[in-house]
Amino acid sequence: MLFCASLAVFTFAICVASYRLELLARAQENTDLKYTEAASLTFIGYFFNNFLPTSIGGDVAKAYYLARKTPNKTASFTAVFVDRAIGLFTMVFMAFSALPFVHEGVLDAKVKTILYCITASAAAIIFFMMNKAFAKRFSVLLKFIEPFREKMTNLYNAINRYRHHGGLILKTIGISIISQLMFFISIGFLASSIGSHISVMNILLFMPIVSMMSLLPSINGLGLREGSMVLLFGPLIGRGNAFAVSILWLFVLIITSVAGGLVYAMSPQFRMPMKELRRGSV
Repeated sequence: MLFCASLAVFTFAICVASYRLELLARAQENTDLKYTEAASLTFIGYFFNNFLPTSIGGDVAKAYYLARKTPNKTASFTAVFVDRAIGLFTMVFMAFSALPFVHEGVLDAKVKTILYCITASAAAIIFFMMNKAFAKRFSVLLKFIEPFREKMTNLYNAINRYRHHGGLILKTIGISIISQLMFFISIGFLASSIGSHISVMNILLFMPIVSMMSLLPSINGLGLREGSMVLLFGPLIGRGNAFAVSILWLFVLIITSVAGGLVYAMSPQFRMPMKELRRGSV
């Protein structure tokens, strides 16, 4: 029963996060994306995560479809990239904000160092992407990627334009916080389903690191995600229980990806040639 509750909460979190993608896509010029399309694309993204490298592989599929709705391919890729970035950065900064409230001894010094490094990196990336004058100081580096110079410049400018949409960014951050809280609750339900308890504070602190680890080269973060959960949650609930939670979480992701596969199969307008997708046509 608790597993079903976790699956339901996670599904709700996906539906909430889909609204964020809709708003960011509609902010791009000549891009009209309906909520139902955004939600469908989000589920389809989970499906493609099982076949493309890292847990962001599904974003390639989402960007591909958006590119078919607008003559500006850069705009579609930008909307998907910013959607992913806001979700990740929100999670990281929520974890950082929780640090002062964690009792001494709960967190290993190495884990704290990792979290500080992740937070500092996220802040640096945001500053770089939103401050064009500062970014120009590094323009000399573009000569090393001359064939992609124009595309990289256009992509940076498209991302930088979001700084003129302060209200939109605040709204998407609020949406991210809600979806992340639902995400944390779903993990808590999984732990409770095997008779263990993980506080929301500890989930908030550790899951950003788990999410970052899943971005490393792998298939949908498989292995990296489970190993990270055992390493971080093991001292709290035991390594065996932490591994069980990681496997249950994997089942939630698999069920979600199957649902995304069904959406993909029943939506001819979303289908795309696998050759084009592997080529990274966006």
